Amino acid sequence: MATHNTFSVSQVSQMAGVSIRTLHHYDNIGLLSPIRRQDNGYREYTEQHLARLHQILVYKQLEFSLDKIRDVMCSQHFDAYSALAEQRDVLLRKLDKTQLIINHIEVAMSIAQGEKNLDILFTGLPAEKTARWKSQFAEMASDQSDYKDVMQSLGNLTQQESEQFQQVLEHWLQEYLQVLSLPVHAEDVQQLVLEHLKLQNRFLRQMCKGEEFSGIGYQGYLTLADAIIQEPLAYELFAHYAPSLPEHLHEAMMYFAEHKFKGNIDKYRQVAVGSLSSE
Repeated sequence: MATHNTFSVSQVSQMAGVSIRTLHHYDNIGLLSPIRRQDNGYREYTEQHLARLHQILVYKQLEFSLDKIRDVMCSQHFDAYSALAEQRDVLLRKLDKTQLIINHIEVAMSIAQGEKNLDILFTGLPAEKTARWKSQFAEMASDQSDYKDVMQSLGNLTQQESEQFQQVLEHWLQEYLQVLSLPVHAEDVQQLVLEHLKLQNRFLRQMCKGEEFSGIGYQGYLTLADAIIQEPLAYELFAHYAPSLPEHLHEAMMYFAEHKFKGNIDKYRQVAVGSLSSE
């Protein structure tokens, strides 16, 4: 520190976090004029200069132009309140635009995560089939907006949740393959059908983060069951594991719907609506 509480331009630059070039510019435009030493002409700043520099930097953070800052700080008749109110309105408009951009980015991130999660759900399946299935999945949507909505919802799952669901679903499929020779009303088959309902409820709950989800209803369950044999993509996915799996599972789900779900809708639409990690 120099004598008489003065500071060199390099010291002020370090203390304020601004470049020496910036301080020289402020001096040249009359915004912050330091003392000139008589012996060598070097710039020196006092504590009052530092306080003024702090004010300048505050206005800079508010995105005032240098001309506007000079008007605010140098004119005795300048209406600082009006200038600040005007700048606040400018910043609020920018904030709205910035938030809109952030929203678009977050949607794009969700869609990207959804597409990544879709790859996870196809883990272990033949690459040539998964490529075709993903293409068919995209075509199932009536338009690109519907596809993005589905991907965005799928993107609500974390990578860990997607991996867990894929593992649990794969385990369930392997267990169901062991009961394909049994009639659809057999207790072991119906227990696995109930487990399938639990899995679907948990999966949809995770996809509906931030939205109310009260479980798959009776009509929704019938639609889900019919989709297994009516939707070519769903049919082929299940048939990959065993040719008879789609029809057997469909009939088992319809039996479950008629003999259990229909008579106790509230109980079964609420079953296992917890997260995938609640086991």
